[in-house]
Amino acid sequence: MPETPATNPAAEFNIEDWLTDAAMPEASATVYKRADVIGELTVLKDQIALRAKANELEKTAHGDTVMANYQRRYEELVKTFASSELTIYVRALDPDHLDAIRAESAERTKDAEAKVQNEDFGYSMLSAAIVAVRPFDEERTKVTWTRDQVKGLEKRIGTTQMKEVVNARLTAQNGLPRVDADFLHRLSGSESGEE
Repeated sequence: MPETPATNPAAEFNIEDWLTDAAMPEASATVYKRADVIGELTVLKDQIALRAKANELEKTAHGDTVMANYQRRYEELVKTFASSELTIYVRALDPDHLDAIRAESAERTKDAEAKVQNEDFGYSMLSAAIVAVRPFDEERTKVTWTRDQVKGLEKRIGTTQMKEVVNARLTAQNGLPRVDADFLHRLSGSESGEE
């Protein structure tokens, strides 16, 4: 009996159809505009711990208004910090877009020193990569930010937090897209005994 030749799936596969809803990889970083409260939170945490230790030694925890005030202020500051959260979504840029950004930046800064050229390119690239934000307790919103807005963000939240956004961009641009298989396993109900 003659063998039937294997069909060539590539001949039947339409790459254009498959790519209709394709999108570049994204990553995200969370930053806080009220990181200034961390210092006071640290002090309050220490004061609460010391007060609790003193109360334990003295057995006078009942009616400790100082402790209650510390705890109340601590909770207020935690809420202030948490509600200042902003998740920034960054998307990988295709090579042509990166080349265009590089060329525009080079033209704009051709007479500037290397440090200024590098900064301009970095802010230009990052502003193009930022595609959306999600403020605390709100929905994701598309954004289009300028170089100056990105630079202003860094000035207000600090270089350390901005590095998180830059690292997210690098992950989106250079990392392999992955989903945490263990997390998916838990979501599927496998660990809860469901089948």
